[in-house]
Amino acid sequence: MEKETTNYSYYFNTLKQSPIFSEVEDDVLHKILRMFHSKKYLKDNYPLTSESTMYNIYVIISGRVEISVMNFDTDREYIIDILGPGDIYDVICLLDKKEHDIIATALDDMELLVAPIKEAREWLYTHPDFNKALLPYLGKQLRHFEESASDLVLYDTWTRLVKLILRNTDNDTGKLSLINNLSHEQIAKMIGSARNVVNRHIQDLKNSQLLSVQRKSLEINNIHKLIEEFKRRNPFLI
Repeated sequence: MEKETTNYSYYFNTLKQSPIFSEVEDDVLHKILRMFHSKKYLKDNYPLTSESTMYNIYVIISGRVEISVMNFDTDREYIIDILGPGDIYDVICLLDKKEHDIIATALDDMELLVAPIKEAREWLYTHPDFNKALLPYLGKQLRHFEESASDLVLYDTWTRLVKLILRNTDNDTGKLSLINNLSHEQIAKMIGSARNVVNRHIQDLKNSQLLSVQRKSLEINNIHKLIEEFKRRNPFLI
């Protein structure tokens, strides 16, 4: 991508806000950005296949992508994560060079930056600043996956639901992001539960005036009271 490209400044500034690229020197980021081209996908599309990530790496500029795995014999699905602007897909394939058998679904109309994954792997060797930022990003993801796995075994559904809500809440604004307008069915698939169970817990949180629910959109009424209730039920977790 050349500097004269329409929206070049927008792409550059968006990458600068990403935790992966924010510490990269501007001149290096300009070099990296030259490797990319932009692509757009519509909501409910399947833009990223396990085969395509063997050859390309994707950086999300706008929109969200749902990452899930499915047992096609039972039709059971587990949503591993929701990725948003600034995230890389697929960082696992970037590192181990193996096909990653997951399903990626666009939750919104999306814009992505695409680069050959072979060139992206060169960044790991030639740009220490990129490496330095990538490692904490990987560490955060690994911690999230470990926590999600242990939650399924150790904690009840209410605790898993509230942990998911708190994990996706902006500490400064107290606002939910990424999961705020997901269906109860999708939320259930993120915490390994059933929709009717999640419905009941969300209704209880609503009745306690901790959450507001409007047209499939969740909003936290009082983040401090929600944390207090979480601590009361789980005094050893926070």
